[in-house]
Amino acid sequence: MVVVTAGHVDHGKSSLLRALTGMEPDRTEEEQRRGLTIDLGFVWTDVPRPGGGDERVAFVDVPGHERFLGTALAGAGPAPAVLFAVAADGGWMPQSREHAAALDALGVRDGVLAVTRCDLADPGPALAQARAALAGTGLAALPAVAVSARTGAGMDQLTAALAELRDRTPQGRPQAPVRLWVDRAFARTGHGLVVTGTLREGTLARGDVLEVGPDQASLTVRAVHELGRAVDRSTGPARVAVNLRGQAPAEGLRGRALCSPGTYALCDTVDVRLYGPLLARIPARCTVHLGSAAVPARVRRFGRGTARLTLARALPLRVGDRAVVTEHRRVVGSAVVLDPAPPPVGPRSAGALRADVLARHPGTPDAPYETAARRFVRADALRRIGVDCAAMSTVAGDWLVAPEERRRVAAEALAVAGGEPVEAGALARRLGLPDRALLAPLLPAELAVRAGRVVPAAVADPLPAAARKLVESLEGALVRGEFLAPTPAELTALGVDRRALALAVQTGRLVRLSDVVHVAADVPAAAARALAPLADGPFTVSQARQMWNVPRRIALPLIEHLDRFGVTRRGPDDLRTVHPTGETRERRA
Repeated sequence: MVVVTAGHVDHGKSSLLRALTGMEPDRTEEEQRRGLTIDLGFVWTDVPRPGGGDERVAFVDVPGHERFLGTALAGAGPAPAVLFAVAADGGWMPQSREHAAALDALGVRDGVLAVTRCDLADPGPALAQARAALAGTGLAALPAVAVSARTGAGMDQLTAALAELRDRTPQGRPQAPVRLWVDRAFARTGHGLVVTGTLREGTLARGDVLEVGPDQASLTVRAVHELGRAVDRSTGPARVAVNLRGQAPAEGLRGRALCSPGTYALCDTVDVRLYGPLLARIPARCTVHLGSAAVPARVRRFGRGTARLTLARALPLRVGDRAVVTEHRRVVGSAVVLDPAPPPVGPRSAGALRADVLARHPGTPDAPYETAARRFVRADALRRIGVDCAAMSTVAGDWLVAPEERRRVAAEALAVAGGEPVEAGALARRLGLPDRALLAPLLPAELAVRAGRVVPAAVADPLPAAARKLVESLEGALVRGEFLAPTPAELTALGVDRRALALAVQTGRLVRLSDVVHVAADVPAAAARALAPLADGPFTVSQARQMWNVPRRIALPLIEHLDRFGVTRRGPDDLRTVHPTGETRERRA
């Protein structure tokens, strides 16, 4: 379990942790000399388990002074629970209010309220002030304990309250992708790069590869430590120190997130729902605090409590993320991420239309809602913004299509192609399909795609049954992203002779790449699209083969076919380049 401290400066947070853990949370000489927490501190203690034995609880000690609010938010962002300190001889103070507002904005709903320095004053009035101030927030029901770090009074009750907190804190999802917000990064002699952070969920292990961003080199986990102990793996929620191998970004890692590869999308434009004072007055510019990051942002208000934030730096965001919004180092409200990958929105009245859409958002990841709102969306795109699509049925490849779109496409296709054949690609464009592969599975039962044209299903298919079965299997493989071509032996086993192959080519169902290699009609166009990552420079046949995931017997005739139609160009040393208009030419061919 990980617990963040909170409370006004000089209300005894660090002293309480010293008494509780026997460790010094103020790490620097300046902090110890001034008696003032400036940076984040990390300590831990063993809390008894109900059945016997102990379990470690980690604490992130944050500054209480208003000048260090950003640092406090960096520590509080990923933490699931709070130890909120209010001094008996001080009562509720300005930074108490700021920290409470920030924790409420971040969605922290559990913890312990500690009335400190109860040896100096009656804790009753301070507790009453805190209860009144926290009423109406997610922290209203925190169990309270009166303690004195100097005399030890109430420390046993605090330990018991922490044990109860640990027992009711939900466990993280071990299989969730890692998103570790870095709150400290430094070089250690003999170890190299080390970062620390609160692992909210997921599992981190030695040998794991983590990414900072698409333009940054990957980092490999050399070692993982939990609260001073080396471990093979750590499962959130946990406080971890990670020794990394690799080149850190020039701007450093503090305030950035280390993520499992391919599991998040970096977003610099995000649509949100606003809460708190922001509803009354939305600043044009603000600072958004999420995880350990603090990023300046421009604000465009849509209405109905929603807005668009344009971030100065892209962050790995997901639906339901909660952020604190500050202006001039003061908490002015909070925001919940509704859409980390929003569509462009025009000026003026378009904002009101967008507000209507966002007002219906549930505020949490919801695959049916996201599919309906986006009409056509890839399941992988939703997974990258935190939406679980496991229960959703895909249409072609990993495409998800809203039910309304399915009905619309079927009706319009029947209206257009019900009377006479229509070229499949032209119909797909007319229907607004983002991928031609969606056309066939979305057609009504009365229509079918044959020889690259959409025709009434009642029209007889000229292909023999064995050849038709082969073609349908190759087209199905293409929907899954596979470029298959049967070998001569496989053709013989299927009962497909050369005459049937020639007829399939003649009717446009197959493309002949060589005497012994035949593929589904749309394979060359799909192969051309798959070469997009290699478009910036010359590439080898082997590189193309890896992009296509096919053996050399298919890759070589396929690249030569693309050469013939100008999709690719062959240069010296058998290197190829992608022609900028090659895909269009291939489709025409």
